[in-house]
Amino acid sequence: MSNVKENLKQLLRELHDTMGIPGCEQEVIRYVRDQISPYADEFEITATGTVIAVKKGNRPGPNLVVGAHMDEIGFVVKNILPTGFLLIDKVGGVPDNIMLGRKVLVSTKRIPGIIGTKPGHLQTPEEAKMIQPVSKCYVDVGLDSCEEVEAVGIRIGDPIIFKSDFNEMANPDLISTRAIDDRMNCAIIIEMFKNLDHDFGGNLYGIFTVREEAGLFGARYALTGLDVDYAIALDTIPAGGTPDLDSVRQLPIYMGKGPGLPITDGVGHTLFQFIHPGVRRIIEETAAENDINLQILTLLGYGYTTDASAFSYANRGVPTATLTVPRRYSHSPVELVNLNDAVDLYNLLIAITRKNEDADLSFI
Repeated sequence: MSNVKENLKQLLRELHDTMGIPGCEQEVIRYVRDQISPYADEFEITATGTVIAVKKGNRPGPNLVVGAHMDEIGFVVKNILPTGFLLIDKVGGVPDNIMLGRKVLVSTKRIPGIIGTKPGHLQTPEEAKMIQPVSKCYVDVGLDSCEEVEAVGIRIGDPIIFKSDFNEMANPDLISTRAIDDRMNCAIIIEMFKNLDHDFGGNLYGIFTVREEAGLFGARYALTGLDVDYAIALDTIPAGGTPDLDSVRQLPIYMGKGPGLPITDGVGHTLFQFIHPGVRRIIEETAAENDINLQILTLLGYGYTTDASAFSYANRGVPTATLTVPRRYSHSPVELVNLNDAVDLYNLLIAITRKNEDADLSFI
């Protein structure tokens, strides 16, 4: 078998180079299409950008969805000032406290910019302690007028992403970059399709959704019209173990200890997910059979959810679970992941697919 870890690292490296804030995922879509369509029996890009790839098993069985989202947090150009500075709006959950002084890339032309910050020498004590909201931020692209900015092709509504290198840490299995959420799992699905033959029951749907970071909008319609029996949403999940967290009380999940299995999560009263008992049995039994450690947790009250919150309410209800790769420094340009957790998740999904015809999806 191919070297899955190295393949996932290379896929993540290439996916990191694509730009895809919610609503502007075209680069990611093209990359996914080129990578996965040669290995799919059916392939479709919907009118709103969701990618659906199908690999058909050679015997009867249920239809399984594995899904990941293609978009990332970022910004758009809100206005261009006469002095050439850009005003910006957030798209997705960008934390205010990580914005100032960051390098960014503006538009698909990747024009370099900086989120400006007042010189520390001139800040009052109060200003030095403040977290600047996005409404007070601006991007400096090094041009002196609105006309110069427009001349290089920047327009209102253009996407902006953080500029971030692809860093291998001292331990080369640890990778730090932007958009690990959720390009890591896009890589896992692509690698699954490349390596799976047709020796399984039912059909495997690889679904790559849009606009997850802005409210799960792609996932709300991704399963419409599909004959789906159960779904597993793949995402990343915040990891504990850092000095600023009471990990035991707040976040009992760690990098390097295997995939995360959230039992329940949600955002307020509008998005709520509780794992389907049949899908939970499939995941836990398969993990035990293959000596894959699962980190089981709940994550309510902290504003975390995944596409599972949309998949599970599709059609007349789809049995759904979430499987996750732990990562540190969520929604930042320096997200950190352990590739061994991604390999474990890949192996678990392959094993689930191989025994798909035996899936017991009963609720009681």
